[in-house]
Amino acid sequence: MDITGRTFLTRAQLAAAGVGDQEIRTARRRGGLVYVGRGVYSDAAAYAETSERGRHLLAVRGVVAARTNPVVSHASAAVLHDLRMWNPDLSRVHLSVDAARGGRRTARVHTHTNRLNGCLTRVRGLTATTVAKTAVDLARQLPFEAGVCVVDSALAVTSRADVDAALDGCAGMTGCSSARRTVAFADGSSESIGESRTRVYLQRFGFPAFELQVTLRHGSFVCRPDFLLDGVIVEFDGRVKYTSEQVLFEEKKRHDELMSLGWVVARLTWADLASDAGAVKVRRAMAMAKGRPPPLTHRVP
Repeated sequence: MDITGRTFLTRAQLAAAGVGDQEIRTARRRGGLVYVGRGVYSDAAAYAETSERGRHLLAVRGVVAARTNPVVSHASAAVLHDLRMWNPDLSRVHLSVDAARGGRRTARVHTHTNRLNGCLTRVRGLTATTVAKTAVDLARQLPFEAGVCVVDSALAVTSRADVDAALDGCAGMTGCSSARRTVAFADGSSESIGESRTRVYLQRFGFPAFELQVTLRHGSFVCRPDFLLDGVIVEFDGRVKYTSEQVLFEEKKRHDELMSLGWVVARLTWADLASDAGAVKVRRAMAMAKGRPPPLTHRVP
């Protein structure tokens, strides 16, 4: 078996390829193999090309392979379910035990005591908490803004009823009241971390609730802005550093079209969310829109 480029290699697989324990130690020392978990390794070159989430998934598989009936939970389950997280700590693999005692944290693994209530599923070949349970567990632990990002993502792929049921199941547990506030605010219409954080930001500065993802039409022009309120469109601009000229041209064309149809547009960036700069932009836009005739677009059901 050729082990080059393989990111998940068990000791048995390496032995079958003629790589014994001494060769494993030598390869690790020379940087050819990376330790993933007990008895599990990765080709170093392939590992270097793997994303942070991909590396965490490898760590999860490595930990799970060495345990009996483990339940993947919290941030690790969120990675399995491909839920959005803002600035997650993926330094440890997260597992849960259905007990009031028995939690433990080491350098690589955090085992949580939990109330699983049967909220389990199989995903990518592993047993994990459901999307709804995962979101609620994280909402119990994370700050409000980070929790909203996760629950928004969860609500895009599971029902609010499922999330509410998972929330009811955590009654009396640490952080449950905070999770209720997070879930109440969450909205599955948010399509990115930037949009979720923008909603929290607007609430923090006292703005009224904006409508999300409303489709607007005028003739052949159709768009679906991020946020809408009283003649004002707020868009989150999370562009990467290098954006093609064609993309920039299309964005400007869309912006100019909206302005010509009577909308006032405020574009917020990551930097705006870190200060009051975004709030200043939105207040200015709302002041400009006040007293203007309604925009010429109409809503598409």
